[in-house]
Amino acid sequence: MKRLSIVLFVFVFTIVVASPVQAQMADVPNFDSFGNFRSAFVMGNAGRYQHRQWLVVDTDSAGLNCRDSRNNVILTLSYGSVIDSVFDRPRSDAITVRSGQPWLKAEVSLLDVQRRITDEIAETYICYVRANTKYIAPINLDSQLNRVN
Repeated sequence: MKRLSIVLFVFVFTIVVASPVQAQMADVPNFDSFGNFRSAFVMGNAGRYQHRQWLVVDTDSAGLNCRDSRNNVILTLSYGSVIDSVFDRPRSDAITVRSGQPWLKAEVSLLDVQRRITDEIAETYICYVRANTKYIAPINLDSQLNRVN
């Protein structure tokens, strides 16, 4: 009986230790039934994590409007642009609701600007885009890393 226990232990130990382990992939923010993102945070093993990068998926030839805090369009973004979430404080969300619609506060590189409406010239701009799947999509950095293999 003792020998059977040892054999069973070795067998189970070998399976557990020798089995390949799949690393956990990062998740991306969820959207509601209307396509609205309500938060730029993602739940993980140790709490909430800030989601940083988004892809502009709006195919409008005029570009995606990016607005200032007074709701004025200051620039438009090209399809395929990558924008970064702006979290003002560690626990504050980059997505806020104004007039019932969610907006992502984003940092935009001059390289991604299709048309500049503001007189301000800068390397990066801070502005707001609609946080909806019609306009933006979260980028899963883990999926980019896996393509290298």
